[in-house]
Amino acid sequence: MQIGNAVINDETDNLGMYDYYGNHALTSRETVQKIHQYCNFSPDFVSKQSRECNLASGKADHDTADIDIYNIYWPLCHNGNLTAKPKQASLAYFDPCSDYYVQAYFNTPEVQEAMHANVTKLNHDWEPCSDILGSWKDSPSTVIPLLQEFMANGLRVWIYSGDTDGRVPVTSTQYSIAKMKLPTKTEWYPWYLNGEVGGYSQVYQGDLTFVTVRGAGHQVPSYQPERSLSMIKHFLSGNPLPKGSSSQRPFATVGLQQCTKL
Repeated sequence: MQIGNAVINDETDNLGMYDYYGNHALTSRETVQKIHQYCNFSPDFVSKQSRECNLASGKADHDTADIDIYNIYWPLCHNGNLTAKPKQASLAYFDPCSDYYVQAYFNTPEVQEAMHANVTKLNHDWEPCSDILGSWKDSPSTVIPLLQEFMANGLRVWIYSGDTDGRVPVTSTQYSIAKMKLPTKTEWYPWYLNGEVGGYSQVYQGDLTFVTVRGAGHQVPSYQPERSLSMIKHFLSGNPLPKGSSSQRPFATVGLQQCTKL
């Protein structure tokens, strides 16, 4: 089983998100410290936050309101207008307006008919994130017990994160995995593709592997298709991601020596 940029455990996911903001200069360290001091993200308290907590978390949310939180270094979509002909797709550059194209495509009557979708003729459009579905009552605050059950039954679990995603960031996933208290099998290491670091990985007892994909946002394959494909191939083959060696970093080593001499 592979899970990408996964919401695993609400308490640690929320705290990890704000810590990620602070660690990536998206909000101030003082704001993050106030969140640690005043907020309690456990299921019993999440809807009973203090005024101080709401002010601190609101400040962090305000600081990040004008960036794409799903990829903190990516440009925003400034023109979501459609074109008469499809735009040329690129594996090297993810179009930040893609959501508009996808939504328009899936709301096309011909597409819905071909997919046997919307057969009841709903009075609203299909949307990737719909407020209409906000009435769900069966969303658990954690899926850690499910992950533990999978591993107890011999299933391999890989959890991967694009490391520029601020909505379900690497920090959140690390905190959530730590809740399982799994011993480390393979320590944190960089994995490589085409002589460059593709990301980082750590393997835990119980057959759980955590993987980061360098330079990828929330929709990991959209931002880093080649690295994502390499990761998926290794998962399907049952092989660990490839480790590198110091011989792959000669220029960095030489540069450091030169700077030291200066």
